[in-house]
Formats: sequence, structure tokens, C-alpha cells
Amino acid sequence: MSSVIAKQPKDTKKQTTVSLSGTVLADLELYCQFIDSARDWVINEALKTVFRRDKAFLVWKQRNSPGAGDTDQPAAGPVQLPLPASGRPERSQPHRVRAPEPPSAA
Repeated sequence: MSSVIAKQPKDTKKQTTVSLSGTVLADLELYCQFIDSARDWVINEALKTVFRRDKAFLVWKQRNSPGAGDTDQPAAGPVQLPLPASGRPERSQPHRVRAPEPPSAA
């Protein structure tokens, strides 16, 4: 069975600390078992996927990176993305699943 995130190769690392909700941590542990890889690898690959796919972030990153515009080559022009009235890119909200209600005693 193939997975979205490939198995972990050897790599240099820098350490950070994160706090995760219980459900996210439980799913992270299961995913680590699923692809037989360490937590830090799965988190790293998931974040790299988000950073590559978030078009608004890529535009923002290009505009705010040190050295942006310091090249001798003409810029291709910024990519214009439609923004809501707030001026900030819309982000999808996480899907919330409600716990089933206990059966009522009749």
C-alpha cells in the first residue's frame, strides 16, 4: 500500500517543540506506524507538503524573502490571488466531527 508521505531517509535535523491536540497526536502516532517512520519525519514531510501547495503562502514568501527583488533579472510580476474583503487569504477550517449523542432513556 502506498502512502502520501515517503519513508524517512537519513537527514540533518534541528530540534523544536510543538504542542498537539490529543486527536492529532493519536493520528500522528497511527500514521507513523502506517509508514514505519518517526514522528519528526512525518511532521517535517507534512509541513513541506503544505508549504509547497499553499499558493497564498508562496506568493507571500516570495514578497517577504530576504533578497527578493535583488536580482538583475526582470521580475515576472507578482501572482495576484483574489482576497476576501478582510484582505487576508481564506483558510479552510478543520472539519469538526461531533460525538454521537447518547441514546435517550425512554
